[in-house]
Order: sequence, then structure tokens, then C-alpha cells
Amino acid sequence: MKSFFDLKHNIAKIKIENLDDLWALKQIIIPGILLTARTMRSVEILREGRRIKVDRKAVTLTIIVEKIELTDKIRVMGRIAEAPEDIERGYHSIDIKPGSLIKIQKEWRTWEINRIRAMAEKIEPILICILDDREADFYVLRETAHHLFHLSSPGLGKEAGVSKKPEYYGSILSELKKREEKSIILAGPGFTREEIAKLIKDKEKEVAEKVIMDSVSHTGEVGLQELLRRGSIDKIVKNSRISRETQAVESVLIEIARDGKAVYGLGKVREIIGMGAADLILVSDKKLGEFEEILKNAEKTKSKIMVISSEHQSGEKLYGLGGIAALLRFQV
Repeated sequence: MKSFFDLKHNIAKIKIENLDDLWALKQIIIPGILLTARTMRSVEILREGRRIKVDRKAVTLTIIVEKIELTDKIRVMGRIAEAPEDIERGYHSIDIKPGSLIKIQKEWRTWEINRIRAMAEKIEPILICILDDREADFYVLRETAHHLFHLSSPGLGKEAGVSKKPEYYGSILSELKKREEKSIILAGPGFTREEIAKLIKDKEKEVAEKVIMDSVSHTGEVGLQELLRRGSIDKIVKNSRISRETQAVESVLIEIARDGKAVYGLGKVREIIGMGAADLILVSDKKLGEFEEILKNAEKTKSKIMVISSEHQSGEKLYGLGGIAALLRFQV
């Protein structure tokens, strides 16, 4: 997700890049806000006292949001607030999906801005190895993928009864060990990637913890493009966010267990915020609407707010604690 904020006028311009972006926006697009986007609208003419649809054209509309639905896209419905002169005012629905550019005008909360900006975080470099039993190509992915080098198998047949496979696999493992990237995608056609993964697991457990397996039909550049289309990169980014959320929830649980600097439940968290003792507020995404007022108060005391997804185990744990908890600045 890419974003630009004009907080003087309460405006954010947002470019949606993947399905995770849609899920995050679902927590922010609420009834009553103004949303502007490019959309298709029917053109009508008046004929013999009746309005008849004669065409559809692309227009930029601003609607007052009344209803939101999330599937593989967000469908936002509401009354038209701004439109070209030749477009009849009334109700309209706008579909938001990866690739959409939208403008939202609302009173922005700090946690909402932080959540959107977090979705735009640049990923840490990822090592990609695409291979089969004959060749392996290594890439590093930052904003774009850069080819590092190519390895060719010395031949997997036997000479004098000795297989060349261990030499080839050993070269691949040696290159993987040298790299400092925290995530490695191992992909390719056939069974070579499974054999390499087993070798890594048996001999290099630290490297094995970094590896994510995937399947592609081709090696080389064609295989790389196929991999990028499959969404494996989005999975790594999502896992990174889940990791941060998990660590925060686990910190709360540890502090609660030793009667330390953490509280949970609406009443206790409200009390702590009132004392100015809340450092980090953790709130379940399922409870955002219910706890909106307490989050406003938390912002006034400069407390940080982290929205925790209920789609992973730690998120379920937080929900079981009432959907809200706080790490404290000092012992109370």
C-alpha cells in the first residue's frame, strides 16, 4: 500500500497493492466518510418522460459511505456527494481492489495513519533460489529482483560409479549459508527443491528456519516472474507483521503472569489510560468499533496503539482477554 496524507485537510490518498491492503482498509473505511475513486457510471437520457440508460463511462465520483462489503475486493456503497455535471446524483457503489487509487476524507486517528503506513513498509531483502536438477539461479529481491549468479550442475550421471549430485547440492547449500538475508524462497519444478530442503534441514538448521518452499513450472527468469505472481512475497511481508503482533501479545501475557507492567480488559485499560500510564495499547481488530472512544482518549495521552489481527493465534488470545490490553510505562 502506498499513501500520502494531507492532515491539514483530513485527506489521505491511497494506492492499494494487494489483498492484505484491502483487509487493513476494511477497518478504516466506515460509514460517514467521504471516499473518492474512479469508477464506471451509467449515462441516462430522458426520452418520452422516461429515463433510459444508454451508455457507461469512467468517471471520478465522491460518495458518502453508507455500507461496506469485503470479499476479494471492497465494495463501498453510498450517496454521491461530488460528480461531473452530466452525472445524475443518487446512490452508487465503488469497487476497491488491488491497483485502485482512492482518496479518503475523514477525521484521522493516529492508529489509523500508523496502520496504513505500516502496510507500506519496505520489505527486507529476500533471497530467491530457483532451481532444478540442472541449474540454479540466485536473486535478491528488494524493490525489484536483481540476478546474483547462476550455477550449473556438473552433470548428475555417474562417472566411475560416482554421482555428481552431492557436488551440485553442496554448491547450492554453500551459497545459501553465505547469505545474510532473513528469508529465503526455494522454488522450482520437480523434486530437487525438496531434496535441497531436506539437506538444509539435516545439515544447516539456522538456514532451514529461513526457507519458504514454493513450486514454479520453469527455472530462470520465467520461473522468477511466475513466483512473483504467486504471492509468496506478500506472504513473507504478512508473516513479518504477524511476528511483530505476536511478540507484542506475548509481552502482555508475560507481564500479566508475573503481575508486572500490563493490564487487560476494558475497565482496567480505561483506568490506566486515565492515569497516563499506558505505553502501548493492543486492540483486537474485531473490537475497533466498540473501543473507538477509549482509543481517542489513549491518543490524547500519547499512548501508542497496535491493532492485532484476529486471524492468528496470538490475536485469538488477545480477543479472549476482552479484545484490549496495555503495556505500561511504569508499574501501577
